[in-house]
Amino acid sequence: MLAIRIFLIIIGGVMILSLLGYAISRDSRWLRFAGLSLKAGLALIGLLLLVLLIERLLLVV
Repeated sequence: MLAIRIFLIIIGGVMILSLLGYAISRDSRWLRFAGLSLKAGLALIGLLLLVLLIERLLLVV
């Protein structure tokens, strides 16, 4: 659980840095990098929610 939170914090930091890089240089590669980190963060959240759902279902059974 702690590792997933740390990964989410790192992904959030990468997104902030890439958006700041875009604001400074106006290079579209920064936006692409921010989009990829957003997708990775959403996938990680989805995976976490799936694990929690399976855990709850196994506790009921």
